[in-house]
This record gives sequence, structure tokens and C-alpha cells, in this order.
Amino acid sequence: MSLGTLTVNDAKDGFLLDGRPWFWLADTCWSAFTSVSLEDWDYYLARRAEQGVNVLQVNTLPQWDRCRPDLGIYPYASEDGTRFDWGSPNPAYWERARTMAEMAEAHGIRLALVLIWCNVVPGTWGAAIAEKTGSSLMPVEGACAHVRRVVAELGSFDPVYIVSGDTDFKSEETIAYYDRVLDEVCDAAPGALRCLHINRGNRTIPEGYLDRLDFYLYQPGHNYAAQYEAWRLPEDLRGTYPKKPMLNSEPCYEQMGASRNVYWRFSAHDCRASAWAGILAGASAGVTYGAHGVWNWQTSASAGSVLGEGFDAPFRWQECLQFPGVWDFGLIPEILRGLGQGEAPSVRPAQELLDDAREQIRVGAVGNSIVAYLPFATKLKLKGLDEVLPDAAAWSATAFDLETKRLARLQVEADSEGDCLSVPQHPFEHDALVVVEGLPTERS
Repeated sequence: MSLGTLTVNDAKDGFLLDGRPWFWLADTCWSAFTSVSLEDWDYYLARRAEQGVNVLQVNTLPQWDRCRPDLGIYPYASEDGTRFDWGSPNPAYWERARTMAEMAEAHGIRLALVLIWCNVVPGTWGAAIAEKTGSSLMPVEGACAHVRRVVAELGSFDPVYIVSGDTDFKSEETIAYYDRVLDEVCDAAPGALRCLHINRGNRTIPEGYLDRLDFYLYQPGHNYAAQYEAWRLPEDLRGTYPKKPMLNSEPCYEQMGASRNVYWRFSAHDCRASAWAGILAGASAGVTYGAHGVWNWQTSASAGSVLGEGFDAPFRWQECLQFPGVWDFGLIPEILRGLGQGEAPSVRPAQELLDDAREQIRVGAVGNSIVAYLPFATKLKLKGLDEVLPDAAAWSATAFDLETKRLARLQVEADSEGDCLSVPQHPFEHDALVVVEGLPTERS
């Protein structure tokens, strides 16, 4: 089967699939090619397809912090899965990767392939850690050869190419390296969409890359104290770089321990908060889910990773597939389509409408509605509505409980000018979306 042609829309805020609006709903399975048996892969794909996932983010190289032991099948010759002979490709790995791509395609799932993760690139934060364990850095000529190999082996499945993995760009050596890699991707797969996966909190995209990138990924990540990056990063990226579709590609993963061994595990609520905050801040082209134990593929035999950033132990992948958070992510495009009356509408950041200093409350304009995400129940105050919905003569408000999926209709209080209004505290103990709609004169 064909997955169709994926392009960027004319507004440069989202994607089109064969000319129709399409929402990127991904899962993170970085370790798929090295760690997942074909039988387990089939079950995993069937489950994620049921949950609405249409993209899988996969590393084409062995994920540096995957669970061990893995299957022992690597893209290049290796005795330990850590050090590689980049000049000796392993045909068995690539044959297996093609089979896995075929299986994903049969489930209607597109692969987003990371080409060169940061741990093999000189000058990155990941390389500085990897070198301490004797891991192999990849010469840039080897990286270019790897790009050509990925395109030759997997390009027929119309993947998206994620050129970098978890990368910072603090050294000229790193910038020059990925510049070469980007050129290679553009030459080998000129019609494919391209992006970067940048590291947590990163706001720096080298200027020379911009005309070769089709969209932006950003990463709030797993730092307990910095979850505000879910909305601050898209705000900053929108204000700095040319307009392109943008999405939160690594929110906090469900049931992942916080980085730096902070005693915490992110809940479905935390994941929803990251997702909706990003969408309403302008990252509305899609979102990526993640579960700790899927991306690194934890099994009952796993003994941990050679490398890592100090996270608590993952759950087994079978347990992760029962986590509730992915169903919440699957609802996001359905909610947006409902607000757009059948089509996926553009989401316009509208934080200026919030008459409140608490920036965790996020506001956007979706179709003809104002949508606010409230992590916790509180009164909602909005201002300046006559500029957004100038024809409204009255207002209605509905709260959607994102935990239990209940609806509440709320009484709206507007000032005499109809410019400011308040929505009372919703009755739910969980996070909620509050949708405010303006009623035209003829219905008032």
C-alpha cells in the first residue's frame, strides 16, 4: 500500500497528505531496528494503529541509551553494539529494517527516520559522554555514506528524514558536519520532508540550514523543573525563524522518571499538559507521544543501558502499551477536527487574550472558537475578544474534562462592551479544555 504524498501546506503551519489536512501523531520507538522482534513489532504496530498513531520516530543507528541486551543485529559490524566498523555494513540489519518498514506501511504508519544521532557526531554533548565509554564516532564521510544507504534501503517507503538526533549546535565542527549531512539528504532524497531533532531546551538552529528544512521539531524533554519549555520553545522559535510547521517531538514521556535522577514520574496528565500547551502556542502541525520502556524497548531480561542521563528504571514495553496517555494524544486531532467542523483547522496562538499572569494556562484561536487549556480548575478571564471575534453578540463556553472525557456547559459573564469575559471555574478535578464561542447577532 502507499501512504500517500506528504507536503507542507500553503500557510506553512501544517501538513497535507495527498492535498488534505493531516495531523502528525507519532510515537517514539527509537530502538526499533535493533531491539524489537518481528512478532512483537507486529503486535506493537497493531496497537499503536488502533490508538491513532500515524508516524513512528525511529533511529537508523543503534540508540545509544537503549535497553540491553538487544537482538545483536546492527547496521555495521560490531562485537559489542557500542563500537562499530562504519565501513562494514551488515546486510541482515538492512533486510530486517525493510521488513519492519513494510509492516509499518501495512498498518498505515509512516516512519520518521533519524539519520545521525548526536552521540556519533564530534563536538556534541552526546559525543562527550559516549567517548568516555569507548563508543565509536562516525567520520563525516561515513555519515554521508550512511545517508545514501538509508535512502537506498528505505526510501521507497516515503519516510520523513530527521537529520539529527537530540543534537546541540555549539561547535563549528558539529555545524559543518550536519551541513554536509543535510546536503547529502537533499541530493539523495530531494522530494522527502526534512527536519532536525534538537536537544532539550535548544533554541538554536544554524541559519545556513533553514532553507533545507521543511518543518521544526522541538523538545521540552524530561526535566521536571523546566516543563514550561512546552510553550516557551515554540514561542521563541516562532519569533526567531521563518514560518514553518512546528511540533512538540519529545514532550515528557509517560511514566518516565525525571532527568538527573529527580524522584518523579511523569503522568498522563503531565504529558497532556505538554502536548496541549505546545499546540496552543503554535506547534499545531502535530505532536509526538512517548512511553518509558517503548522508546528504549525494556524487556524482562533488560539489564539497563551502557549510557544514559540518570533516569529511573523503565517499565517493560508490554506494560507501557497499557498506559492511558496515548489515548489522550489520539483524541487531539479529533478535537481539532471537531472545532474545524470536519477539517483540521489552523491553530493561532492567542495568549494575549488571557487576562491572567499564570502562563501555564494556554490560549489559542481554533476556527471560530477560543480554546484555553487549564492544567487545574480555576476561573478563566479573557480580554480583547472584539478584535478576534468582532461579530459576536453573546458567548457560550464548554469545558471538556481531559481525564474522564466529560462535558460541562458554563455560564459566561461578559462586560457591557463585550470585550472582556470571565468563565467560572469548571467542575472537574482534572485538566480541561475550555472552548469559548461567539454567537452572532442573529442568534443573540
